[in-house]
Amino acid sequence: MKTKEVIEFLETQSEDIDWVIQKKESKQWRSLAQNRTWYKLFWAISKHLWYNIQEVKIYMLSWCFWTKKLKMSKEEIEVPVISNTSDLTKEQGIFFIDTIIAFAKIKNVPVEITSAEIRNLYDSYKK
Repeated sequence: MKTKEVIEFLETQSEDIDWVIQKKESKQWRSLAQNRTWYKLFWAISKHLWYNIQEVKIYMLSWCFWTKKLKMSKEEIEVPVISNTSDLTKEQGIFFIDTIIAFAKIKNVPVEITSAEIRNLYDSYKK
C-alpha cells in the first residue's frame, strides 16, 4: 500500500484499535537484460574452461566470498557462504562483477561485454 492509501484506510477505522505500521524497503528485482549479462559472463567462462555454468558460478562465489562447512549426518562439505548473486549487497555485487570480468581477462575468455552492460549490472545492486 502507498502512504496515502494507508492514511485513508486508518482514518476510516475505529478509534479503539491500536495500529503498528512498519515501513519495509521492497527488493529491487533484476531485469532480463541484467540476467542475460550474468548468463553471458558465466557461459563464456564455462565454454572456455570446459566447466558447467553452475559450477563456474559456485566457484566464483566461493572464491570471492569464502565457504563454510556444512555437516549433514556424517559428511561434511564446503559450500559457498553466498550461493545466489541476488543475495549480494551493493558492495559485494560490484566486487563480484569486477572480479568476474578480471578473471575472464586473465584467463583470456573470449567474451564481449559492453560498458552499458557492465553499468546495467552495477545498477542491479543499487539499494
